[in-house]
Amino acid sequence: MNVFRGLLNKYTGNQIVFSNKYATTFFEKFPKLAFLNNVTNLAPMMKWSLSIVPITQILSGTKLPENIDIYQASSLCATGTIWTYYATLISPQNTGTRMLAACNAAMAVCHGYNIYRRTKWEKSQSLPIENKN
Repeated sequence: MNVFRGLLNKYTGNQIVFSNKYATTFFEKFPKLAFLNNVTNLAPMMKWSLSIVPITQILSGTKLPENIDIYQASSLCATGTIWTYYATLISPQNTGTRMLAACNAAMAVCHGYNIYRRTKWEKSQSLPIENKN
């Protein structure tokens, strides 16, 4: 256990995501984008992408039900549900905790809908085709 602590100790309390010279030069050149180099800002943005991408695929129709991975959708739906509940337990409640709950609720709902789409498609494939003579 001490080996893992020793390996991870330098990352404890560090909120900087990219610390190489190219990243620091980039963020010095473009200070308005420097917020992307902070884990407290980057992590929620990445989490929202887990909700926004499936929502756009649902609305645009680019992800067909037969291409939905039911196991991935189930795990993301469960994760969204668990973390939505957890976000309601955090005290004190503030904008950050409410946005955490909203993000995870969106993830649970959109992946839950994908599970529904996939199971509906699987049921339609198992129905016998009627002979129209």
